[in-house]
Amino acid sequence: MNPISIDLPIGKSTFIPAGCVHWPVGQKSLLKQWVKELQEAENGFSILMGDSLDAARTHYRNHLKVYKDDENSQLQLDEWHKKDVRELAEILKPVAHKIKGIILGNHYWTYSTGINSEQYLAELLGVPYLGPLGLVRLNFRQNGKTRAQATIYAHHSGGSNGGRTTGGDVAALERAELSFDADIYVLSHTHKRYATRAPVMRLTGKGTPRIRERTRIFIRSGAFLKGFAEEVISKTQPHFPSYAEKAAYRPTDLGWVTLHINCRARQNEVGSGEYELEYKVEY
Repeated sequence: MNPISIDLPIGKSTFIPAGCVHWPVGQKSLLKQWVKELQEAENGFSILMGDSLDAARTHYRNHLKVYKDDENSQLQLDEWHKKDVRELAEILKPVAHKIKGIILGNHYWTYSTGINSEQYLAELLGVPYLGPLGLVRLNFRQNGKTRAQATIYAHHSGGSNGGRTTGGDVAALERAELSFDADIYVLSHTHKRYATRAPVMRLTGKGTPRIRERTRIFIRSGAFLKGFAEEVISKTQPHFPSYAEKAAYRPTDLGWVTLHINCRARQNEVGSGEYELEYKVEY
């Protein structure tokens, strides 16, 4: 686990996580739109939520580990996957300074060195690799002082496959809330895209106790890979339907969620020195 800290200014910031890019079979034009939005976002920052590459699933990687007699083939496959990572890194380089971390999903490649493809992407971009679980503290600072803080919990799947129904998918987000105290929970994996909010109450820790409301945000980060594709299926050629088509899943919700964060002095309490965070979600 590699927790990190990010300093942000008082005022407006923009969090735009990207999940399930699935390069190079994902929608390249959509990824370029995401890069442009992150470039232009006010104090924009991001976390890559896993499955940056459309590489091998867990079961396939485990099968490959069983066969250990052909090292040359492994090296050739390594170079093939490294080429894909380098191509993706070139697309992401304009916003590398805004990508604050990369987490591990379930579609990745493990090279013969033991390094995985998400680590290699992090190395090429010069950004932190956070492992399977990303924990990020946001420090909203002014005049050298931290005025407010928030915590991001980022995991690819939340420890489960979610569900075909929206209720099952939301339940996975709520389970994340039970395991870690955070303000913003972000999951990926199911290729769904939405955000919900839930207020909780607390007491201030200094002076006369006052009730304060704290908003928690829950995000499924969407995807860049189509689940279904129109095609003419030949009767004489092999046909390889998508995973979503075989499992009869809902269509993929392409795109991302943008979270606008506004750190401002608490209203109606002049001189209190307290700051509050306001959240606005955009699809």
